[in-house]
Amino acid sequence: MVNQAAIQLLELSGEEAVVGRHILDIIPNSRLLEVIRSGQAEFDQQMWLEENELIVNRIPIYDRHKQVIGAVSSLRSKSEIFKLGQELSQVKKYAEALRAQTHEFSNKLYMISGLLQLESYQEAIEVITRESNIHQNLVQFIMAEIPDPIIGGLLIGKFNRAQERKVHLEIDRESSFRNVPADVDRDLLVTIIGNLIDNAMDAVCELPAEAEKSVKVFFTDLGEDLIIECEDNGAGIPEPIRDRVFELGFSTKGDKDRGVGLFLVNRAAAKLGGYVTVGKSASGGAAFTVAIPKQGSLEQGGLGA
Repeated sequence: MVNQAAIQLLELSGEEAVVGRHILDIIPNSRLLEVIRSGQAEFDQQMWLEENELIVNRIPIYDRHKQVIGAVSSLRSKSEIFKLGQELSQVKKYAEALRAQTHEFSNKLYMISGLLQLESYQEAIEVITRESNIHQNLVQFIMAEIPDPIIGGLLIGKFNRAQERKVHLEIDRESSFRNVPADVDRDLLVTIIGNLIDNAMDAVCELPAEAEKSVKVFFTDLGEDLIIECEDNGAGIPEPIRDRVFELGFSTKGDKDRGVGLFLVNRAAAKLGGYVTVGKSASGGAAFTVAIPKQGSLEQGGLGA
């Protein structure tokens, strides 16, 4: 048996194309037979169907004698789940950016207030001028060279977050990201840029408190590819494990709640037809480079189990 939703997700012509046929003729390497043999349910498993990624649950069916007599499988489109998660994630990121900006702004006001109370008027003026110039120059640069409001807004938010974490976040002034094709998914670009910067900031924040913490990003749209580079002066990634940093759940820190950001970066780059490389920065930390063709294509996948 099969319902209409499953027919659409499996891209079949209709119920008559499924009923009466062997499951492996419909979905090669399906694990339904294994579920029937083992009697063990499987939840939230990933399965590729051409370019579509599905989330699958497989549950055995028992008779009144507790014997397995079949199995049922439910399918969900991961792209829809991913899109919903991205929307929720961006809301959270923007909220965090606003909170960071508010917190940093409050700190500056307290400092200026203290200087005024101490009658250190010249120092107060210098602080105000310096902070005004930093933000004004950053905003003007982003508006000129990275005019996309989604990407620009993300970078300003990350800049404020970096200040709160006492990290020097630098956007290379040779950057140019004005020629980003309209059909390049901005949500995927935000996933790539945001997670690369977050990963770099996490890395440098592992350094001793007195150490300088620096993250630098560079963008260019010259040529046929969009190039995004992010490097830091953290501890770096040992060469033997560089290929593993993109695995879901893998982390050099051994934390079970980590190992997601770079996996999402790699996945997003692949969906845009690009790739990610990792190496060593000039300061000894990690250096990530993402290349995305301006004429990108969705990642092509095969059938999964």
